[in-house]
Amino acid sequence: GVADQRVAAATRDADALVGDTRALGGIVDDLLASATMTSARAPGIRVDMAGLSHSVCASMEAYASSIGVSLVGTGAAEGCDVTGSEAALRRALTALVDNALGHQNPGGTVHVDVRKDGEQIVVAVIDDGVGIDEVTMATLFNRFSRGTAHTNLGGRQSYGIGLSLVREIVESHGGQIAVSSAPGQGATFTIALPAAA
Repeated sequence: GVADQRVAAATRDADALVGDTRALGGIVDDLLASATMTSARAPGIRVDMAGLSHSVCASMEAYASSIGVSLVGTGAAEGCDVTGSEAALRRALTALVDNALGHQNPGGTVHVDVRKDGEQIVVAVIDDGVGIDEVTMATLFNRFSRGTAHTNLGGRQSYGIGLSLVREIVESHGGQIAVSSAPGQGATFTIALPAAA
């Protein structure tokens, strides 16, 4: 009846508010982290990227599962140390995984692969979701840029400061980030960081 409809409407409004609050919280976190990253070079402690990747995957597994996506960590289990800020690198990797999950279709898989390649530690976040068109690719790492082909699983909006911050964090650690994608064929974001001495 009418009461049920009101409850359903109130629940929808509450869910939307929670989603908006989370998105705004994420933007504030990103702005703070961005300010921190640009005001000083990354501090130099040893960070195990294999362990960090495993930890990020474990923390996001429940969310991935809730939207019907498999989150799989692959690659080296050790020997993948870099020098920098663990908090900033965790934020960058979490943003990339979150982005991949947001562009994935139910039943799909997101892989997070870590390996040592010569003097570099390479972390690839790979999805086989909706992909990215050329126009979006051109501005992908600009602040507040946002892809249009978001599957929006779980009803969340991505406000796009995330990828610009990821690039800032990676570059402040002396690394590079690259993306390869095509519409309908998923995307691969690759971070290459100098291996710790």
